Amino acid sequence: MKKPWESFSGVGNLYEPSLKRIVREWVLLLPGLNMCSWYLTSKGGCTMCGFNSSASAKQEYAWITEYFGSSALYAMYWFGYFGIRAQKPERLTIYNGGNFLNSGKEVLGSKPEIPFEFQRRVCKHVARHPTIEKLFVETKAEFITPNNIPILKEDVGEKTLQVGIGFESVDERVRNKLLKKGTTRFEFERSVSILKKNKVQALAYVFLKPVGLSEREAVEEAVNTIKYCFEHGIDEVSLSCAFIQEGTEMYKHYREGSYTPPRLWSIIEVVKRTASLGPVRVGTFEDEPPPIDVPKNCPECTGRVNEALDQYRNSFDPTVLDNLSCLICK
Repeated sequence: MKKPWESFSGVGNLYEPSLKRIVREWVLLLPGLNMCSWYLTSKGGCTMCGFNSSASAKQEYAWITEYFGSSALYAMYWFGYFGIRAQKPERLTIYNGGNFLNSGKEVLGSKPEIPFEFQRRVCKHVARHPTIEKLFVETKAEFITPNNIPILKEDVGEKTLQVGIGFESVDERVRNKLLKKGTTRFEFERSVSILKKNKVQALAYVFLKPVGLSEREAVEEAVNTIKYCFEHGIDEVSLSCAFIQEGTEMYKHYREGSYTPPRLWSIIEVVKRTASLGPVRVGTFEDEPPPIDVPKNCPECTGRVNEALDQYRNSFDPTVLDNLSCLICK
C-alpha cells in the first residue's frame, strides 16, 4: 500500500558527475503559493510544459497552499522528510512546477511561489543535515538576483547549492517564439554570472526538438546550445528530450499529426557530440502528468537503445552509446 507521503516525496538513485558515482536523491514535489509566474503572466506558459495541468501531481496539493498558505509548505516538507529520512539521502531536489526562487519580491508584479523565509529554512536544514550534501532547485533566470543568492548560499553553508535554469535554446526565435520561454540571453548570462560569483553551481536545461524544427535542425540547435552554455560558465547541462503531455500546446500539434517526439538516435548524437564539453545529463521520459508519447526508434531497437541510455545516465560515459545500430531504422 502506498504511504501517505509517497505521492510527493521519495528517494531514488541519481548519478552525480562531481562525485563520479550514484547518490541517493530525495525528490520533493511542492505546490507553490501560486502557479508558475510565467504561466500566469503569459497566459499559458511554455509550449511543452505540463506542470500546471490539473492532472499533474505538482498541482494535486495546490488546494493546501490555497487554504493554509506557507504553513502548508512547511508541513509537506517535514512530513515528506520524516517519511524518507531513514534512507539517508545525499541530495535534495525540489520541484515546484515553477520558480523556487520567486518569493514575489525579485520581479515586479510577479505572484509569489515560494516564500523567501521557506527557501532559507530549507537551505539551513541542508546545512546541518548529516547526509545531504547538495540542494537542487529550479527557476527562470530573472528570479536569480544579487540580493537572494548570497543569502541562500550563506544559509546552505559548506553544502552545495545548484540552481537549474530553463534556458532551452541559444536561438532567440526558438526559445521565445517556438518554446515561448520568455527569457533573453542577457538575463541568462546575468543569472549565471551571479551564481558563479557566489560559488553556486549553475545547471542549464536544453530542449531537444521544439515544435517547428525538423529532426536535423533540432539536433544542431541542441548541440549549439550546449556548447554556448558551457562557454558561458554553466557547470552542468540537462538535455530535456521532448515528450507529449495532454494539455500542452505541443500536444495540439501532436494530435494534428504535425509533430512527433525526437528519435532516440537524435539524443545519442547530441550526447556524443557534446559529452566532452562538460557533464551532459539526459532527462528521463517520465513526468507529471504522465506522457502519452515519448522519444523512440523502431520497435526492433527501442528497448536496447533505451537500455544504453540508462547506462549513460548512470555513468555519464558516452562510450556505452558506441556500436549501437539497427538494420531497420539506422
